[in-house]
Amino acid sequence: MFMTNTDLVFSSSKMTEFSLNLFKFLYEIDKLNAIFPYIEKCESKYKISITYPQRIELKGLFLESTKEGIKQENAKTVNGKSVARWFETPFLIKDRMFFLSNQWSYDDGGKSNPSFCELKNVIDFCYPNFHVEKKDDLYCFLKLNKQLENKMAIKNFDVDRIAAKIKSTKLMYSVDLIQRYVYSLLTKPFVILSGLAGSGKTQLALAFAKAMVEDEEKQMCVVSVGADWTNREPLLGYPNALKDNSYVKPENGVLDLLIESNKPENSSKPYFLILDEMNLSYVERYFADFLSAMESHVNIPLWKGNGDNVPQSVSLYKNLFIIGTINVDETTYMFSPKVLDRANVIEFKVGENDMEDFLINAPVVDMSNINGSASNMAADFVRIASESIEISKEANDVLKKFFKQLKTVNAEFGYRTATEIGRFISLSKDVLAINEAIDAALVQKLLPKLHGSRKKIVPVLKELWKLCGAPNSLEEHNLLDDLPIEINYKLTADKVLRMYRCAIENGFTSFAEA
Repeated sequence: MFMTNTDLVFSSSKMTEFSLNLFKFLYEIDKLNAIFPYIEKCESKYKISITYPQRIELKGLFLESTKEGIKQENAKTVNGKSVARWFETPFLIKDRMFFLSNQWSYDDGGKSNPSFCELKNVIDFCYPNFHVEKKDDLYCFLKLNKQLENKMAIKNFDVDRIAAKIKSTKLMYSVDLIQRYVYSLLTKPFVILSGLAGSGKTQLALAFAKAMVEDEEKQMCVVSVGADWTNREPLLGYPNALKDNSYVKPENGVLDLLIESNKPENSSKPYFLILDEMNLSYVERYFADFLSAMESHVNIPLWKGNGDNVPQSVSLYKNLFIIGTINVDETTYMFSPKVLDRANVIEFKVGENDMEDFLINAPVVDMSNINGSASNMAADFVRIASESIEISKEANDVLKKFFKQLKTVNAEFGYRTATEIGRFISLSKDVLAINEAIDAALVQKLLPKLHGSRKKIVPVLKELWKLCGAPNSLEEHNLLDDLPIEINYKLTADKVLRMYRCAIENGFTSFAEA
């Protein structure tokens, strides 16, 4: 009768009764937090509106009111007939009171009533472990059983659903940028966001973290790096030399975050450390312990005491994700190759079309609705980040080709870079086209380490330009404003071209642009 590998939660022959029981059940699970980011006002009523990848729109679903107001609404008549269309059971969501429609249609049919068919799509999108269907005149609410959940676990984390949740805040990011950011975190839990001040670097880190965590105070820590940071104490604290068996924790909460992430019961929860303006001070001075622990996988020693609820050491487990933002100007320091080699570097740019769209629409960003909206995917996110990934043949082929060519100009890469490029491509190739995955991996892992004088760097850039598949030479293209359509790796080619122009004009170039 039902789809295989499911458990029936409840069913009903009446759509009105079924819809009320369904939303009561979902309210008990998560207070409708998975749905709320997509609730939009439509005249006096509210609808659910999602773009993923097709349009999902559940119209006339809720009315925001009070208990007294909904009774007055239901008392209205048209031509002497009652038009009571709202259940009087309130749903309190984010301190706002909503009432559910009791008038449904099986399909849209041009009606404004909520549609069962669209309800099914919404449940599949917002609650992937559940399913709605109609069988033999019964409306059925089903739960995927544990056996199937385990088989489909990797599918429970859906990058496109995360992108939809972030875009629901009105933050202006392209879907492909969000995808690159998420897969970069899954490749290695250290990502650097670089680019123009005010381009949304910190907001992306915040939006994703807020969506994934259940408890912001315990699972997130946002720290503004100080220009006077010269050692590890601002992040890890220090033993109190004036008081025996006492440890001074940093007030910013970084050490508390590390301690929480180390607890065995929290191993499946993600923890986010966001370091804002990370290059205001020399990174190697205050971050050396973290850089070493990322690769050696040994604990960071703290002290030899046993008081103040501070352990003798902490680990950087795979459930801790570190995101640094950097601006490039006269007040900052450039990262060394040692730092860049341990991270994926994503550059933020604001194009003419982006600015024009922003000035016309002037969106008001609201992140209040995103909090915890993807926390049901958090365990899978941590699991995927922790798993070993088999490197795809496509990744191996492109790495061999780039290594061989770059070696001729003494710009080859090492084992760590090859492993992380391969992992990124393997993880993302089901969502990104293979050339897009390769392109993103190259621009995030290879190009950030390139810098130097015109004489040193131009031969390297020319080789990279050829590897992007350009039909003409870099010198010829320097006079044009658009990239040839034949180019395989457009992000990489665009960055190579900008670095080349900077080298020609200034005699020096680097990945970071002021």
